[in-house]
Amino acid sequence: MSVSRGKKPKNWLAIAEVVGIVLLGVLLLHRLLPNPPETASAANAKSFTLTGMDGTAIPPSAYQGKALVLNYWAPWCPPCRVEIPWLQKLQNEENGRLVVVGVVAEPRDNEHAVAMMRRLGITYLLVQNSDSLQAAFGSPSALPTSYYLSPSLHVVHSVKGLVPEYIAHRYASDAIGAK
Repeated sequence: MSVSRGKKPKNWLAIAEVVGIVLLGVLLLHRLLPNPPETASAANAKSFTLTGMDGTAIPPSAYQGKALVLNYWAPWCPPCRVEIPWLQKLQNEENGRLVVVGVVAEPRDNEHAVAMMRRLGITYLLVQNSDSLQAAFGSPSALPTSYYLSPSLHVVHSVKGLVPEYIAHRYASDAIGAK
């Protein structure tokens, strides 16, 4: 059986379409998976302090002995807004073993962030970005950026970009169970 010249280009076109769809799928999947860790020094992570939105220092006893999720975000960031209810749910489900801390990345966004969290009924801790956090974790290269810390404040996972809810749960479990 011979293949006419007219059908050969159609076969190649079909193959090219399939390859293109597969490549698009791989690219989309890559966007959903966490990116490689941001750089954060475990030695520096122990030395940070948290500053509430009113400027007062938050004592380490507020989170001592619990795993932490430090989530850098901004109110204007759509992926950040997607994560907010997931993080609230995560803290609620962990029954005091995990503290979620929303770090407002830019001081100019502080007031808007507080208003947004109130409007949404979000109760997890909201703090200002500070020199102390900058020294411990650096400046995030993307928003959102999340750090999952063990109860001894070692960085267990760090990820830039949107963290799918099921991965956030897995990372939080890893942080809770870590030393």
